[in-house]
Amino acid sequence: MTRELAALASEAVSWMRAQSPDVEAEVYLSRSESRTLALRDGARDGLETARELGAGVRAIRAGRAGFACAGAVDADCLRELWRRALEQLPHAEPEEGRALPAPAADAEDAAFAASLWDETLLSRPWDALEARLREAEAAARGPGARVLRSDISESRGETVVASSQGVSAWERGGSIGVSVSAAAESGAETQVAEGWRGSRRFEALDAAAAGREALRRAASAVGARRTRAGRRAVAFEPWVGAELLELLGDPLSAEEAQGGRSLLAERLGKTIASPLVTLRDDPRRPGGPASARFDDEGVPTRDKALVERGVLREFLHDAATAARAGRASNGCAYRPGWNGRPSPDVSNFFLAPGGAARDALIADTKDGLLVLEVLGAHMVDPVSGEFSIGVSGLEIARGALGRPFGGAMISGNLLDLLARVDAVADDLAFYGGYGAPTFRVAALDVA
Repeated sequence: MTRELAALASEAVSWMRAQSPDVEAEVYLSRSESRTLALRDGARDGLETARELGAGVRAIRAGRAGFACAGAVDADCLRELWRRALEQLPHAEPEEGRALPAPAADAEDAAFAASLWDETLLSRPWDALEARLREAEAAARGPGARVLRSDISESRGETVVASSQGVSAWERGGSIGVSVSAAAESGAETQVAEGWRGSRRFEALDAAAAGREALRRAASAVGARRTRAGRRAVAFEPWVGAELLELLGDPLSAEEAQGGRSLLAERLGKTIASPLVTLRDDPRRPGGPASARFDDEGVPTRDKALVERGVLREFLHDAATAARAGRASNGCAYRPGWNGRPSPDVSNFFLAPGGAARDALIADTKDGLLVLEVLGAHMVDPVSGEFSIGVSGLEIARGALGRPFGGAMISGNLLDLLARVDAVADDLAFYGGYGAPTFRVAALDVA
């Protein structure tokens, strides 16, 4: 991929500035391509390819913002989008301080850029992708276990942000991921589980690990029974921990906090979790699944501790929420695509690992549960933090993993859960843009 999109965006912004000098202009361009191969019961179940190209244009004047988008990119299209965005300005609600971000210095990092890009993605024959899937499926088979379905997807793309304020950002990236669905059977009982692994580079993808994970999770659920109710220690393995961290994305958004829709509103600088809890958002993580040098407003990104040793240090900001807070954006503006406006969101968001091994954490648990699956994790009140979710996994008795359990419910408050974290292991793993190590909560209500 070359930088012709960046040149087009720059030319378009110059034209917009000449047409309406009193209006701030921003052009966002995106181009991507992807392909997916799926196997079902060992045979090819489908080959899919996709390409996407689109543009979004924002216009801001006196705190009023207009936006228009289209699934095409050329000079005439961008000029038409500009006219449509301008037409919206008289009808938009003004917001004091609303403006496009100013450019910020950021030195190029060749090693970081190289960690996000693999020139060989989408260049291999389909047979090469199928061979990686066969690796994953082989690792997912075992006594009483079979593979139901697997798929592998690879993609690459580029984005451009240019504005009349002087922002000029171009970035490219790619990724590949494999998922496996395995079934473990015993008599009439069948338990199904999934495993997933992803990478920025084809050769670095550990496809077999996805298969092993699917097999382990499915086999661990065979023979599950109800577990004893009561107040018990609960440990969450990385897969589940990453799911739980998704619940904190919205509460940590400055947009949600400023709108009174977050349980963390008015808590900046206060203790909200155990001293063992440090939650980082690090878009500069080399090779990270959501790493980027710039956010979707062209602001340089940076590593930051949103929660540091239990204390809420900052929220996720884009230019608009930063203006309301009287501060600069911390580079957390992201768009769902070329057809969406930016809003604050996480990138590589994770619970910082501790110093203990996972086995040591289990050995230190006298009576509790290791949660391997959750059901209804997204059914949490974003304002109160109250939750009640279904869980399954393995019991822990006298420091050893015991029989599988299922059909249990854990309930409580999200802030109370964070406050009761009393052990964090060192086995950090990422699933998409969320990562967690195994961690333990001292006591939760189990039903």
